[in-house]
Amino acid sequence: MERKLSKIYTSYKNLIILLALILLSIIPTCTAKEITSSPLAPIKVIDGDSLEIGTQRIRLMGIDAPEYVQQCKNQNKKKYACGIKSADYLKEMIGDGPITCKIIKKDQYERNLCTCYKGKINLNREMVKNGYAITYMESPYKKEQQEAQQNKRGIWSGRFMQPRLFRRLKEQQKLN
Repeated sequence: MERKLSKIYTSYKNLIILLALILLSIIPTCTAKEITSSPLAPIKVIDGDSLEIGTQRIRLMGIDAPEYVQQCKNQNKKKYACGIKSADYLKEMIGDGPITCKIIKKDQYERNLCTCYKGKINLNREMVKNGYAITYMESPYKKEQQEAQQNKRGIWSGRFMQPRLFRRLKEQQKLN
């Protein structure tokens, strides 16, 4: 009888270890300094400068992309969904992943402010360089923005409202 109980206990113990390993493979790796997606942790792009890896909310530091619902005007002065276009470009760069995001600090909404990479590609820099985001605060991407602006890439090919001004306008409209 004791031998049967020992086998049952060992089986449950192995099952618990197996379940723990499965759970650990699903949850994105998160150290104090970085978050790395795993094949089973979904990467969800919210807009051109925000995403989620598993349950971790991430804001791409140093950039500000058009809001998802924001409209811009192209060189022919026709409106287009620049917010959606920005988010789609980020999705395209990420592809199937994996990505690694180096945490710099938290913002007021408890999102991780990060510089994210797919391999050696700095996603933050690429968003600015290709005109799908602008620099924000103490951004190291001012040279890339100047280049995008001069070459009329992305939103620089037409007219747009600064994303932070667009957010303020929307907040004011809610109050009225």
